[in-house]
Amino acid sequence: MKAYLVSHNGMGDNLYMVGALNYLRPMYKHVYFLCKKRYYENVKLFFDVSVNITCVPFNDELDECSGIASILKDKYTDENNDIFICGTFHRRYMRSRINNKVVLAQHVTPNKYTLEWDTLTTTNYSFIEDFYTSINLNLNHFYEYFDLPSVKESTDLYNTVNDYYIVFIQTTSSQGTTLNITNLCKKYMNDDKVILLCNDTNLYDGETKDCEQTAIKHKLAQLFVMNKLTNYIDTIKNSDEIYLIDSCFVGIVLPLLKTGRLKTDKVRIITRSVAHKYEL
Repeated sequence: MKAYLVSHNGMGDNLYMVGALNYLRPMYKHVYFLCKKRYYENVKLFFDVSVNITCVPFNDELDECSGIASILKDKYTDENNDIFICGTFHRRYMRSRINNKVVLAQHVTPNKYTLEWDTLTTTNYSFIEDFYTSINLNLNHFYEYFDLPSVKESTDLYNTVNDYYIVFIQTTSSQGTTLNITNLCKKYMNDDKVILLCNDTNLYDGETKDCEQTAIKHKLAQLFVMNKLTNYIDTIKNSDEIYLIDSCFVGIVLPLLKTGRLKTDKVRIITRSVAHKYEL
């Protein structure tokens, strides 16, 4: 049998579904995951080329609902296709259809996890749990089946900074809200043993390049600006401190944190609605 999975379609939403896709794939000959065309080059890297998960891009320039419906409309006619519709948005006009007896026989164990961490709460991040419960899974699958392949680009990127005390920062949300990291910069900017890595911007821009160490760190930090998401995985796992505004990186850090796969537990995640209250 084949499976088709649709969820909400932001970049973070794609990451939130990695656990579900990894859990379901052994039960199907092939699993197809629909994603926006603009994110396809990033999302296809979430899965090792050797596994049976394929990302299917749809054109969302006009109407993502019609783009998805056009791909799935003839899939309902084949009983060998299972269709998983996650979250509330697409369930307004499409329904899940699951025939796979192995999937239907799965016993879902009680939830061992919550969404709570720092300023994340069950209230403001309940949509993740809804994605999973809408297809008879739960947060166990979100957390325990999450992983991104450790590709050569990721290990090579981490190896450029592995001699430093690494502070990984995601400052800006998709809506443009930013974290105030004034104190972190004051504390670590001139510490030769520490490097500040941010995917949004090079935090060493504007710093004097007369200092050899600052010039070196500026060059290294630039490698981490706007890189592919999968290329951050080894650095994130081995960071000494992590500071995030709620963004797509929550979909990487939260499952690794909750399942003990980060080097550090010094992790701050600040929801964008309260970012103005925090000076990190």
